Amino acid sequence: MPIAPIPKGICYGNDVFPVPYNPSTANQELVFFGSDNAATHIGPLWGDDYTSSTGASCHTGFGPSSPPCRNDLDRMQAMGVQIIRLYDWDPRNDHIGFLDQCLKHGLKVLVSVSNWFLQPGGGLYKAGEHIPKLIESYSKGKDYHPAVAGIVIGNEFDNYTVPDCVMFTKTFIEIERGSFANHRQLPVGHPISFAAEHGTNPCWHKWDELVPALKPIMGSRLFLAPQTYNPASDLFVNFNGKGRGWVDLTYDHYQLPIWFTEIGKDRTEANHAEIVKAQLQGCLKYSQANPTKLLGACFFSYADKVWLPAGVSEASFGAHRHARQGSCTITYTNKDFKFGDVPKTGTLNVDVLEKTDLYDAVHSAYQGK
Repeated sequence: MPIAPIPKGICYGNDVFPVPYNPSTANQELVFFGSDNAATHIGPLWGDDYTSSTGASCHTGFGPSSPPCRNDLDRMQAMGVQIIRLYDWDPRNDHIGFLDQCLKHGLKVLVSVSNWFLQPGGGLYKAGEHIPKLIESYSKGKDYHPAVAGIVIGNEFDNYTVPDCVMFTKTFIEIERGSFANHRQLPVGHPISFAAEHGTNPCWHKWDELVPALKPIMGSRLFLAPQTYNPASDLFVNFNGKGRGWVDLTYDHYQLPIWFTEIGKDRTEANHAEIVKAQLQGCLKYSQANPTKLLGACFFSYADKVWLPAGVSEASFGAHRHARQGSCTITYTNKDFKFGDVPKTGTLNVDVLEKTDLYDAVHSAYQGK
């Protein structure tokens, strides 16, 4: 059965965290441990109502006396977003609140398997223990949560190889079929950077190894997950003088649907807003005309990354910037967390976001304005 397109996506990862978040120190505090931004205790950022065990709280729409939550999901809905692509996910955390809120806002989710689970120095060799917990954390009742539309496994082969990825994915499918046989057969992809290796087209070198290993056992569930910052003309018109767009060339080669799990442009580059709008409009137009070939695109990203200085790669891709600290800081106790790997709970400031011109580009493309 073909995968139904959900074309209007956005990336929502560690870019959403406020100061003092930094990935190099995140695991020193429970609040940022694992960089899991969909966990219930991060509700002050994505939700509209949260109270911790200390009584610290934020509530959107409860009147001027109540500090507001940041309410990111509501912002995404207003942008015209249909699906959220996640990155880091710790199955020990509770995510039902996030998934329920996404469903309430009409948003679907590409849930994630964090890189750690695929890394030989991480959880790969205990995949048989971790995968049931991952599947359970994506689920509600005896099926995947209704907000979950697909699964992305890993991100850009960070400290793991194609054989590592194949081994993990095969184990995932085997466990799902054996222990979770009543679950929906969700689409699955493996995000890959848009790099040309060994003289091939971008992404093809890794797919030439990955696809033959996985397509026989996954069939129509498998989708290709490229991550690109190229202009629409490369993707849909003429890639490297070949007279055809990269999407047509790639679909014809692999006969698998494509889902851009990242697409965007750095705001430091000239004409970035026009490029992003054209990228997204091109994806929407192509997907509408070819729904079995292109499933959608996830704009990168929701916000800038607070720990990166201006001018550094990925410092300024956001539709929002972290403008200043907010009036509400959430304090926690260990009761707010499902595990206690480190003694320090940390705090979470509900900071103030400001729109960038990329917000306008995304909103215009997704809302047809």
